[in-house]
Amino acid sequence: MRRLARTGSARPPTAEKQAAAGSRRDRLALLLAIVTVVCVGSALFLSTDAQFRQFLMPGPLASAHGAIETCSACHTKSGSGKLSWLRGLVAGDPLADSKACLTCHNMPETAFNAHSASAEVLEQSTRRLMKIAAGTPAPQSARAQSIAFPTDDKVAHGLYCATCHQEHQGVSFKLNKISNEQCRSCHVVKFDGFDGHHPKFENYPFKRRTRIVYDHVGHFGKHFPEVAKKDPARRIPATCSTCHNSREDKRVMAVAPFEQTCTACHLDQIIGKERVSGPKGIAFLTLPGLDLQTLKKKKALIGEWPDASEAGLTPFMKVMISRNERGRALIMTVDSLNLQDLSGASDDQIKAVTNLVWEIKRLFYALIKGKASDVLASLNIGGGEKLSANLVADLTASIPRDVVISAHQQWLPNLGTEMANRQDMSDQEQNGWITTIAGSRLAVGSEAASIAKPNRLAEANQQTLTKSVPSAAAAEPAAAQPEGTAGKTATANAKPGKETLSADEQPQAKAADQTDDLLNPTEEELRGTAPPIKGPERAVLPEGVARKTAIANAKPDSAVSADAASKANANAPAGAPVDSDAVAVKPHTSAAPVISIKSDVDAESWAEYGGWYRQDYAILYRPTGHKDKFIHSWLLLTGPQATKGDRSPAAAVFDLLTDKDAQGSCTKCHSVDAIRGNGRLVNFSPPSVESKQGRFTNFIHEPHFGILENRGCLTCHNLEKGRPYLKSYEQDNPLNFVSNFGAVKKDLCQTCHTGSMARQDCLLCHKYHVNGVITPIMNTRLPAE
Repeated sequence: MRRLARTGSARPPTAEKQAAAGSRRDRLALLLAIVTVVCVGSALFLSTDAQFRQFLMPGPLASAHGAIETCSACHTKSGSGKLSWLRGLVAGDPLADSKACLTCHNMPETAFNAHSASAEVLEQSTRRLMKIAAGTPAPQSARAQSIAFPTDDKVAHGLYCATCHQEHQGVSFKLNKISNEQCRSCHVVKFDGFDGHHPKFENYPFKRRTRIVYDHVGHFGKHFPEVAKKDPARRIPATCSTCHNSREDKRVMAVAPFEQTCTACHLDQIIGKERVSGPKGIAFLTLPGLDLQTLKKKKALIGEWPDASEAGLTPFMKVMISRNERGRALIMTVDSLNLQDLSGASDDQIKAVTNLVWEIKRLFYALIKGKASDVLASLNIGGGEKLSANLVADLTASIPRDVVISAHQQWLPNLGTEMANRQDMSDQEQNGWITTIAGSRLAVGSEAASIAKPNRLAEANQQTLTKSVPSAAAAEPAAAQPEGTAGKTATANAKPGKETLSADEQPQAKAADQTDDLLNPTEEELRGTAPPIKGPERAVLPEGVARKTAIANAKPDSAVSADAASKANANAPAGAPVDSDAVAVKPHTSAAPVISIKSDVDAESWAEYGGWYRQDYAILYRPTGHKDKFIHSWLLLTGPQATKGDRSPAAAVFDLLTDKDAQGSCTKCHSVDAIRGNGRLVNFSPPSVESKQGRFTNFIHEPHFGILENRGCLTCHNLEKGRPYLKSYEQDNPLNFVSNFGAVKKDLCQTCHTGSMARQDCLLCHKYHVNGVITPIMNTRLPAE
């Protein structure tokens, strides 16, 4: 009690004493603060730059950035002075530091968009995800995160690099590591994990149809059993790995080369060996069949033309003729005509057909006088650049010159004379086909004469224009005509104003005193244009003509003596030309008879493994095998201009080569895609990592091979019969696709990828930068000596 009394009687300290104690503490705290500031300031002022930078750095850099020594390399406001860091306290461009990252990391213009994707891709993806979000319940944790840390505003104004890549976490820290929470903070679809509220898969992985048309159901259920039944020794795939492998990049399940997988069954289809009907080659050059009777009735001056041809004008010739506006207009006019029935054609259409004939003759003439590469080099499909030499070589497939020459000698033996005497063939038209042919003009005989007198005997030449020439032997020299027609020749050569020949009259050879070298081709020219005359055909010719023919067909080192030439001229019938240019050489014995060898193999069978051959009135090309350069180069050239439904010559070539019954059978396996605004494309290139650019999903097959059971690939890819797989390729939209296999389900992946088993973080299957990040090569110049 006493103690309590004494305690209760104690007096509390006065207010003055409390105030004095508080004042002392405040002064002490202020003093300590001043001392601290002075000490820190002195330490910073007396420290080196490296010590100062280490003092301010919140943590060590990651290994990838460990060599960076100056803060200003990444932090644009830090400066180089010790107090320059104070400038970072003032607001500025929020993307300035992120732009500094682009000095080393090469990124597209959309670098600061989400996933570095374009606005169009992001909008499309957002619309798709909004539909999924409407039916996907979000977990409570995701809702709380969205309320506490909203990110919509950041995404709208651009993302900083530091939003996902946090530095100063240590040497071992992975800068490309992004947590699920970081990914979830931006997405409209909220989920807590792959085995939780992650959306279900939608038709995965069949977003786009495969480039190769391969019906697994048809091969497994029909083709392979039939082949094994016919030929048990034939190699049949035993496992999926016989045809498929993941290659070195690990991401693409590629197809093995054609020679390893398909050649045993499909090579003969490509080269045409199994072709039942129709030509096995592709008609490249032809003399199309014409309604010669109507053309003769309309007095169309087309020159010699075979009346037995039933060939059509090939799309390749249309492309070559359509090299300019005049040619394109001509092809458009004749494209709607049936060239073998012109009875209902108008005068303008008949004129167009006449011009077409001469364009075809110019084409053949240019191919003979020059090179195929010179003719095709002037092609300008789609207004692009001049074709490269390699592409031109592939477009012509190195067509032998002799093939064209032999066709000319049989089909159009007088082509050289006709082109030299063509009345309306101007220099500009000549240069349209071939600008320079070894420095010469398009002419026969003397070059000087072809320039000075290009229109000589035009009237006489026109009399042969409506005469058909069914074969090479049908074109007889003028000297073989009856003597009564000699007088008409003078009329043909008469000056303007005098009577001219009728349409049915043939021109005669010149008189002996005329020496115009356009009328008298040289021996070399005769050898190149006149066909050899043998046996019975030679016997019916007059003696003078036989002698001239012998000279024309003789070899360069052979000739006749001057006496023999004189006797031949003396015995020649009236009106026959006298050969004043005969070369006098030593007499020789008669030449051995020419024995013709008749082959039992037709031209098409002779070219069994590909190449050029001539049949009827067409020059054809037979594919040589897989990856045929001729077909590939023409598809590559015409595809960008071959919009579906277009009737242009380029589209005609593309449609011809991609038809289901086309020679080469390219599109039997290679799909055709329509490219928006850029025609069509045949998918020759196999899928690659580059072809997967722009995808958010990243799946690697190889790590999964070791856990597959006896079913192998069928563990994930179930073969489903009755699906309209081949129907997907009947149109050109690559996104419209039905696979032979069922889609991979999310439930299948969840058997392994759970919280307690395999990884399930977002970056396991998804990549942030859809187009990747490329570090550029340094542009270092060579040191000067």
